[in-house]
Amino acid sequence: MSIVGLIITLVVAALVYALCVALGLPSIVAIVAAILVLLAGVPSGGFGLGSRFGGRSATR
Repeated sequence: MSIVGLIITLVVAALVYALCVALGLPSIVAIVAAILVLLAGVPSGGFGLGSRFGGRSATR
């Protein structure tokens, strides 16, 4: 997992939270939306579940 990908994911999650609050949604909905963005944006972290895009890298 690269640090740049993590930073981009955090920024997008913060933007989703701010957008939900600006639209007048309840804060719990905004928090859940931000958590879903974090879960979708962060790869598996090396637990053998594949990458973010579903492909497996070939090990030689």
